[in-house]
Amino acid sequence: MKPFPSIKIEDTPYPTVIMGEDRFTGWFGKKLFNSENERATAYHECLDAAYSFGVRGFSISPQPTLIKVLKKFKKEYSDITCISNHHWQSHYYIKNKSLWKKENLRKLDSTVAARIGASLLRDCYWIEDINLNNAFSDEDIKEFRLDEREYKKELKSFRGFCDFCLVGNIGISALMILGRDDIVKKEIELARKSGFIPLGMCQGGGIALPKIEELNVGCSWVWINRHFSFPNLKYALDAIRRSKKPITAYKVFTSPKGFNLEESIKFIKKIPQIKSIVVGVENKEQAKETFSRLPLKN
Repeated sequence: MKPFPSIKIEDTPYPTVIMGEDRFTGWFGKKLFNSENERATAYHECLDAAYSFGVRGFSISPQPTLIKVLKKFKKEYSDITCISNHHWQSHYYIKNKSLWKKENLRKLDSTVAARIGASLLRDCYWIEDINLNNAFSDEDIKEFRLDEREYKKELKSFRGFCDFCLVGNIGISALMILGRDDIVKKEIELARKSGFIPLGMCQGGGIALPKIEELNVGCSWVWINRHFSFPNLKYALDAIRRSKKPITAYKVFTSPKGFNLEESIKFIKKIPQIKSIVVGVENKEQAKETFSRLPLKN
């Protein structure tokens, strides 16, 4: 089948449709696989299905089995583009404690919400159960740090088969919103030295996007769908429409009204700054069903 088109970012082909891998990591839900062989088989079947329906972009997290499978797939199909999302549980600390600890992730969200204020967050369901008093102090935020040794080690795991990598991926774009863009700048510097084109991970939507676009990134990934983006949909859309760099939208099909591919794509296609989407799938059947229906090849 004809591939989905690509655009160019810094003279490198960048896919307009990217298959995500969160479902296969098992990090965000119940145990999905009884063995790593079972995980590898399920992931490879999805890669095959996605490729057969024109997908040429694949994001990849630091899960050893998934890395091994995608690396091999890249050797078989050299026309694919891989994007590293190498952050999970790695390299972000407050003093000697990981910012990925559950209590610290909660505090990051509380701190972001407290800094932004209630007026912008009235319609933000992400912060409904957040305790605004459970926030990091200014002195705490100064103690955030990037472990460069760990970061370089993660980059090395993806070198040779990934052209792009995400940067700044923790919390609701906490590092950018809380004034620690120096950490993200260092990530970008190290990523470029390792041969990657850095992409800004912008879960913080309209608040973080203008800030991360000022950095040396090729494009930004923004959580957005027809119902929500942070801090609210209108605010995020205003920021996106001022964007000067390409945007990749993720969580496009998330909806309280249920999955509706046509309405979701119609919404995204109205926003010219969005050049690319990330699509998560659970199995090969869902991959076939979704990618065969995406009306993005013209």
